[in-house]
Amino acid sequence: MYTWEMIDFINQRGRYIGGDDLLKIISQEENPQIKLIRYKAGETEEEPGIYYIEAKNDSGEGIEKLWFETMPYKEAEAKGLVKKK
Repeated sequence: MYTWEMIDFINQRGRYIGGDDLLKIISQEENPQIKLIRYKAGETEEEPGIYYIEAKNDSGEGIEKLWFETMPYKEAEAKGLVKKK
């Protein structure tokens, strides 16, 4: 996906991502423009972690800094965001 699509993807989900959506947005195979991914865990189990991503912008001449909070696995599963095997 292009960087502008990554931005839309994150914003459409209210900067709160989990399940298969999380795997999609941090995939460097699907998003080769990603240059850096950092994760900061929440201080408690109830507090979401935060992903920080740096990706080349679509012109290739700058960097976009993206961030979003992570949804707990059980919540993502309850919302149907996790593939059933």
